[in-house]
Amino acid sequence: MDSEQKILSEETVNFAKSVNVFDLAKALGLPLSKTGRSYFTNCFVHSEKTPSLSIEPGKNRFHCFGQCTDTGGTGAISFMMYYQWGKFDESLFPKAVEEVCYYMGYTVTYVDGSDRKSDRPARPLFVQSQREDSPLAEPQLVAAVYRSLIDKLSLKKEHLDHLLHERKMTTDVIRLRQYRSYPDKPYLIARDISDEFTTLEGVPGFYESVKKDSSGVYWNMSGTNGILIPVRNEYGVVQGFQLRVESPMLHPVIEVIGEHPLKAEISDGYVLTVHYKKRLIYSGKVTGNDQIPIQIAGETVGKVRIKKRNKYIWLSSNEKRKGSKIVPTYHVAYPPEAMPDGSTIDCSVVDITEGPLKGDIMSEFTGRPAVCFPGLSQWTLAFEGAMKLQPKKVILAIDGDAIRTVVNKDKEDERVEAGEVIRSFIRAFSAEGVSIDLALWDIASSAKGIDDLYLAGLRPQYFPIIDFS
Repeated sequence: MDSEQKILSEETVNFAKSVNVFDLAKALGLPLSKTGRSYFTNCFVHSEKTPSLSIEPGKNRFHCFGQCTDTGGTGAISFMMYYQWGKFDESLFPKAVEEVCYYMGYTVTYVDGSDRKSDRPARPLFVQSQREDSPLAEPQLVAAVYRSLIDKLSLKKEHLDHLLHERKMTTDVIRLRQYRSYPDKPYLIARDISDEFTTLEGVPGFYESVKKDSSGVYWNMSGTNGILIPVRNEYGVVQGFQLRVESPMLHPVIEVIGEHPLKAEISDGYVLTVHYKKRLIYSGKVTGNDQIPIQIAGETVGKVRIKKRNKYIWLSSNEKRKGSKIVPTYHVAYPPEAMPDGSTIDCSVVDITEGPLKGDIMSEFTGRPAVCFPGLSQWTLAFEGAMKLQPKKVILAIDGDAIRTVVNKDKEDERVEAGEVIRSFIRAFSAEGVSIDLALWDIASSAKGIDDLYLAGLRPQYFPIIDFS
């Protein structure tokens, strides 16, 4: 489309900005093949036989994984620049807006009151599906659904081998603890469970998916490959699951020099893309712990550090249709002989540690109940859970490296001192008249965690802090 350059109306510009790359690609008649969440087509900037240009409707972005790795960006206007002129150039913005409107069948209007109609049919715009959380379901429903989930799942050989050989559990203990593998086809498990209940709405880990042809919905499970570890209360009731992830997700952390609006994302294929004002300036595959300098016109404007997310995550379905976010809670681990509800065990002495799997292993060696909390910042959960057992003494067994300093994985530069958490435990339990011991061990010559220590055939030293006996 050739025209004298006029000033576009705000309404026209806003329309072009609202167009999804996926819709524009269809309007252009590009052949699209779906792979996962993306669609692929032949790149129009370089000639190729195998489609390498990826379009992600959900994130309204595109990227070429072929020869021209700098082709990519967000939004239909950028897409049109590459399609028509083979490059991103801000001076082409007005013409690109006109082209987008033309192919979408939208009338372009200008500030002088004139307009330009398109001879193409108006096309509907892509609408991102609404995924809204639901309130957490009643505890009775959550517990019943989780019982059904455990009954329908099994343990994969590689996960069984991990528990047998690396965690040194027996098959009887594994059976009692009810560890399970995340299913290969979670939607089939969710379907079978949904047949047993009126609804799964609000049960963390389950959500409603929309069929590809929009003809209906079906229940599904969130999560990824790994070991599901039941998280139980003092009565042995499963309140949730922690998932020991097989391959932790990667997370980009941007460190900017000066004032440069950089945006970084990592795709499912571990490809890092960095954008500057919607223009792609970097793309490449990454692994854990990479540090990548980012340059614009030969000038370093920052760097991106790649970090692995937590190895343990909650089974949760927040921000998904009729799903719900898990409410972190404590885990009570009883020795195998006292399972499931601990009614046959002396709870006068209770161990306190981090993580349900660690607590399960610890309780087997000590013969005592262990109350576990998800992380240092949630220490109050362990206090709450321990007091349900009415102990006379607690033993604080915090990881050896955490005694010094732990870096918060979600907030860079924020450091949580484990020493302060221990002091908080001491204040809380002493106020209730509960005696306190501190378990210590040498992490340099023995093990990092209390579970590793016991599995190595070693034991911690106990130091009395407060004695009310």
